[in-house]
Amino acid sequence: MSVSLWRRASEPERLECDVCVVGGGICGLSAALELERGGQRVILVEAGEVGAGASGRNAGYLIRGAADNYAQACRVFGRARAGMLWRWTEANLTALRDEGVEALPGFAMRPSCLIALGGEEEEQLRQSIQLLHEDGFEAALLESDQGADDALWQSGKVRAGLVNPGDAVCSPIELVRMLRDKLDSTRVITGQEAHSIVGEARWIVVGCSDIRVQCERVFIALNAYAPSLVPSLRSVVRARRGQMLAARPLDEGVRLDMAYYANHGSEYLRSGPDGTIVFGGARTSFVEQEVGCDPDITPEVQDRIESFMRELVTDRYEVVARWAGTMGFSADGLPLVGAVDVDGVEPGRVWFCGGFTGHGMSMAFTTARAAVGEMLGGKATPFPIGREMPEACVE
Repeated sequence: MSVSLWRRASEPERLECDVCVVGGGICGLSAALELERGGQRVILVEAGEVGAGASGRNAGYLIRGAADNYAQACRVFGRARAGMLWRWTEANLTALRDEGVEALPGFAMRPSCLIALGGEEEEQLRQSIQLLHEDGFEAALLESDQGADDALWQSGKVRAGLVNPGDAVCSPIELVRMLRDKLDSTRVITGQEAHSIVGEARWIVVGCSDIRVQCERVFIALNAYAPSLVPSLRSVVRARRGQMLAARPLDEGVRLDMAYYANHGSEYLRSGPDGTIVFGGARTSFVEQEVGCDPDITPEVQDRIESFMRELVTDRYEVVARWAGTMGFSADGLPLVGAVDVDGVEPGRVWFCGGFTGHGMSMAFTTARAAVGEMLGGKATPFPIGREMPEACVE
């Protein structure tokens, strides 16, 4: 995205606050809520409508951990860090329940289930259940003949499933709007794309389409789109497209009793509203194609998702919606929190929180609150932006 010369008024309206939050998704709204509750004067600017990006375009999973299994996470992050991540995401759901997410029409407590379609992943799930139990997490392993009485298990493709019993699902756009409605003193200004951050005397000035916001601090919650505003973030957060569809089975009784992940989290499917099945993924089959911020769907990925639909759920359905969203990936798959360098601005006054790598629903609320605390001089988060990273981006 970009802002034309004609939108950059020569004498724009100037607004003043303590902190300008840039981005109106789950992360930005959560940060604004935490700042407001801490007594800060906040202005939030959003290029479109709140939740217009990935926050309103995901599958609505409120899960513990990550899409891949615990044994794999222990190998990648180390066991202590993997356990921290699983507890962090548990705390995220607990905090959202405290905020009242259970009252939303689209919310339901629903177990998540990581399924194994092949022998290697089956063995990892068996390792995971042992590690989870040793580390104090409640979980269950279902064998192929013990699974739920739903379409996925009836397909005969599932070798085993690891169930997280305390997880939930929701309508992500309902969640975003709930967070927005909780704001009291924060001024939320939509239709204002931020195009610049400059230092001006004692202020930081955030230039937007038609206004300028002068503030003491800036909190950037743009996730994948952040590098367009802060070029120094290009080396740490990468844009990846995710595509989804919703289909209505033509036969009665076709349902999914849990929120499923397959193929190490590459594919995900659950029952949606009005009898639909929500299915997403296939990105790892087209890694080079699914890079960047292009919001359009592609026939190759959509066809691959439909092939999974036919294989795992039903071959009799009608597609009722197709869409895509852009996610911000970090190189190691964990969130990124910390001060970022902006030319002409005093260090430590511009902060970034993002890089959720497809798990913003399960991490962003708690991570944004922790990031605000650190920005205001409190405890450091477990996700410093300056940590050592692998060269390759997690796919």
